[in-house]
Amino acid sequence: MKTALITGASSGIGKELAIAHAQKGGDLVIVARRKEALENLKFALQDQYGIHVEVITQDLSEKDAAQKVFEQIIEKKIKIDYLINNAGFGDNVLFEDSSHVRNNNMLQLNITALTDFCHLFVQHWIAHSFQGKIMNVASTAAFQGVPYFAVYSATKAYVLSLSEALSLELKSNNITCTALCPGPTKTEFAKNSNMNPAFTENKMLPSAAAVANYGYKKMMRGQTVAIPGIFNKAGTTSGKFFPRKMTAYVAGQVMKKANDL
Repeated sequence: MKTALITGASSGIGKELAIAHAQKGGDLVIVARRKEALENLKFALQDQYGIHVEVITQDLSEKDAAQKVFEQIIEKKIKIDYLINNAGFGDNVLFEDSSHVRNNNMLQLNITALTDFCHLFVQHWIAHSFQGKIMNVASTAAFQGVPYFAVYSATKAYVLSLSEALSLELKSNNITCTALCPGPTKTEFAKNSNMNPAFTENKMLPSAAAVANYGYKKMMRGQTVAIPGIFNKAGTTSGKFFPRKMTAYVAGQVMKKANDL
């Protein structure tokens, strides 16, 4: 039985990834800030699938947050087989109007905590000759700079680049690394990123469950980059045919419209 550690598991894609893993009979360690939401998910999954779920309440935008979570897992003698770095947030705002504190929290969560988790578990797995799988949730925003979403798109470019490098580095250790790159999805992300919630209420957008199930399958296959949806795939390859400045401009216009900036 495999155990997955999932960050940002209290809602959205993270919650659906937890459900996808539970449906396969796997145990879970779920991490987020909202204890009540995690506890509700824990009891629901344990009752429905007969698995064990460990809850760790932690704000991953805090310094050394990943180390604190890792130490709890080691103390409880839990063997993690799949590391899923899903936690993250954005900020739909002009860079000049953005908050210094919020930008730094975003960098800490989207980049530092994710990198620390990867480093801690890769070292641990290799030291014990364990196999493992990593999924880092990036975004279609990783493929170009996005005006009005500048810091977020930069963080996701980092996540994509790191994941591609780790996929190659860790191959000989039987550790895979997958970057899941969803586009707009029906989740709380828009609300938490200062976007008009209507932006993710379009009936044409995929559900969090659809994105999670797609990503989970690609992780299990060891695919390096996973982009759900034909239009998302087309959008991420547009940089091969159009100047980067143009693709960035188009992406920025979408984000500007998302919040009427």
